[in-house]
Amino acid sequence: MERAKVIVHMYESIDGKIDGDWDGLPGDKDSGDYYDDILFKISNTNANGSNTIVMYAAPGSLDLKKYDPAGIDYQDWVPVGISSDTWDVSFDRRGRAGWEKNYFDYAGKQSRAIEVVTKLASRRYLAFLRSMIPYLVCGDDQIDFASALVKLRQYFGIKKVALGGGALINGAFLKAGLVDEISLVMAPYISGDTTKKGTFDTRQVFVNQRFKVVQTKLLGDGGIHLLFAKDD
Repeated sequence: MERAKVIVHMYESIDGKIDGDWDGLPGDKDSGDYYDDILFKISNTNANGSNTIVMYAAPGSLDLKKYDPAGIDYQDWVPVGISSDTWDVSFDRRGRAGWEKNYFDYAGKQSRAIEVVTKLASRRYLAFLRSMIPYLVCGDDQIDFASALVKLRQYFGIKKVALGGGALINGAFLKAGLVDEISLVMAPYISGDTTKKGTFDTRQVFVNQRFKVVQTKLLGDGGIHLLFAKDD
């Protein structure tokens, strides 16, 4: 079955850092706003790794003791008739996102949450998710990203996923050969901070895939949007 396509969509400095003191300065407002504005033009689905989700979307502290794991097995749980104009996918291997609502309020959208977990997530956590959020079980201890992309299209009709980091999840998708396009919005600043991550963290592994620039757009503050497509 056909999978959802993946577009890595990231905001970074000129020297490729995805976080730092430059982010949010007045001089990068056009670039920052542009990055948010085009996210849901690229795709109706935003996706992130668990670190990003816990930091920005689901920072709550869970008391899982009140959720009964009886009858919970490691099967996908998708309520009949669930629908949304926009989605937010959390690749949450161990099941640690502390959702307090069933959506992520970002870039002007309240995007309905979907969790992708492995069998490392506890049954109590799955019972918690059943109270508010659909989930897909993809893998035993590592996420089977290809399977997740097939299921996202099958169950939710998602054709494209805008993957917004962090660096580790981007790198994992790249190593799996599942990155179709790369959308980089570059702010007009140099970070200079070598402790900050770049767009892809592949654990120091070179991934022999080639991408070519297919679109460029200059932004009002001196930033630029670069769109790359995988060169097959």
